[in-house]
Amino acid sequence: MESPEEKLVEFYRRQSLAPEKSAAILAEGRRLAARHRRQKMMWRTLGIAAGVSVVCGLAWVGLRGPATTPPVAIAAAEGVSLANVQEELVAFFSRPDYELDQVSLDQDQLVGWLRQQGAPALVVPAVMEGLDNLGCEIISIGDQQVYVLCFYLDGAPVDAAGVPMPGKKPMMASAEPAAEPGGESSDSPAPMMKKPAALMHLVSVPRDRFVGAPQIGAPVQVSRQGEWSFATWAQGDVVYIAGSPVDHERFSALAGRLTES
Repeated sequence: MESPEEKLVEFYRRQSLAPEKSAAILAEGRRLAARHRRQKMMWRTLGIAAGVSVVCGLAWVGLRGPATTPPVAIAAAEGVSLANVQEELVAFFSRPDYELDQVSLDQDQLVGWLRQQGAPALVVPAVMEGLDNLGCEIISIGDQQVYVLCFYLDGAPVDAAGVPMPGKKPMMASAEPAAEPGGESSDSPAPMMKKPAALMHLVSVPRDRFVGAPQIGAPVQVSRQGEWSFATWAQGDVVYIAGSPVDHERFSALAGRLTES
């Protein structure tokens, strides 16, 4: 069986071409065929190399195991931050119908119950020990829990006989002078409104679960979010956040004494 080249030679032999012309055409054909073979081999080689690279890369990933999240990212995903605590605390106590997990004036009882639920070994600041308690609450933030002790800043409400009423959410009267049509205040009293009395909340979080935990012994950091003020500090293995919607100046004066013995 004739090869393609032999057929080509026979074709040109039948043409009325000079022998030199036929030889030149055949030579050019061989050159182009050889170049085509080289290019085909090059692309095949590159394809094999690319395939080997992909396989090797997949094998390397397989040996290393699944991609891991950097330690800092893991901490952020699994822990809680000051912003988390502020947001959840404000949201919970802004609801007029909130109910606490435990209601009592007995601080030791409340702290003991929180410890039973997994709270860290919290220590109530000396400046807050003399305040009456309202109760305590556990707030979930993602898969973490923070532990909240609630205090009356102006003492627990009492009944007509002067007996404390545990758990009572005290209300105090508030009235602003009525406004004149032109916008100026008048001497006429406005209708009496009631709003919740001042409360202070002490949040405790295990220090190893708090993202960006303050250094032990560092000064108390005071911040604000809307009408609320917050103070953050660390002691032992616990991060504390005190929060209240009370007047900021009053809060700041109290915050300055939170680390006193």
